[in-house]
Amino acid sequence: MKALCLVAVALIAGGTYSAAAVAHVDDADKAKVAGCTFVKDVSAPTQNGKHTRAALGTAMEQARTDAGKAGATHIVWDKVRNANVSSVSGKAYRCAST
Repeated sequence: MKALCLVAVALIAGGTYSAAAVAHVDDADKAKVAGCTFVKDVSAPTQNGKHTRAALGTAMEQARTDAGKAGATHIVWDKVRNANVSSVSGKAYRCAST
């Protein structure tokens, strides 16, 4: 089911991303990526600046897609600082098999 959702996100994002790459980008904490290679900072806005859980989830999938396209395997998400979140951001890393 998760793979199907990721494929849908890739198609919505313009079809230029590999669903296989997106499927392998996992959430992580700093400890899990301690021995990994930093790839890039990723971020994505929520749709129409909405602050709903669904809008945040979609933004996270867009950022995860961007990370996967860059070759990342993990994302460490930045902390949310207030309730009016209009975008998500994090750091993407490439880790050897974990």
